Amino acid sequence: MIRTTYRGRPIKVLAVRGNPHQRKLVINGRTIHHGWQGDDAQALDWFRQVIDSIEDNGGAGMVAMLVPGQYTEPHWYEPGTIDVNPNGHATRPGSICMCPLCTIDDPCGGKARFTPLDPQACRFCHQFAHDHRNNVHLDSHRYTEPTPEQRDARQAAIDDYHQPDDDPDEATCDAIYPQDVSGYLGRPRCLYFADHRDASDPDFHYDHRGFRWPHKKAVR
Repeated sequence: MIRTTYRGRPIKVLAVRGNPHQRKLVINGRTIHHGWQGDDAQALDWFRQVIDSIEDNGGAGMVAMLVPGQYTEPHWYEPGTIDVNPNGHATRPGSICMCPLCTIDDPCGGKARFTPLDPQACRFCHQFAHDHRNNVHLDSHRYTEPTPEQRDARQAAIDDYHQPDDDPDEATCDAIYPQDVSGYLGRPRCLYFADHRDASDPDFHYDHRGFRWPHKKAVR
């Protein structure tokens, strides 16, 4: 049996009872194989090759785009360094997954189905504290406060994700709320198009979290 850590991932390799030529493979406490053919050293070498491939191809959120459907699960990554999106896929803190399940073709240009996680979302999932009460879809885990690093990374990803496009036809309003708002690292920024043509109520600006304030230039 082998117990070790490689690039931050706890790994365990042990023989299958009654089958000395097969191995049970465990990474981050998750069993991924019950009958791998080979010895302990070969199994550990396979783990190393997979992890090296994951890291060399961009890590969480990017590997699945390059290797469709593979290595999206959180157990393939170093604990505490990733977020988990609503599909259960590992992403960089505050970022998005680029696999085919998590992105859609959008008339405005291939935007992600899931926007970056809110700064106050759970450290290991996408929901807030109040959403964890009696929620059977979270495997009964409790709300876990995000780390300061995760909050900063999520806010930075949000700010970067909502930058206006270079295409003037798709430019956003980009109005900034004139005051600081509790819970924000920066001031809220309007997400409507520059002419508010996509607004259900042109009298208000809205940011990515639903915060609104009056649009002074609105024509009644």
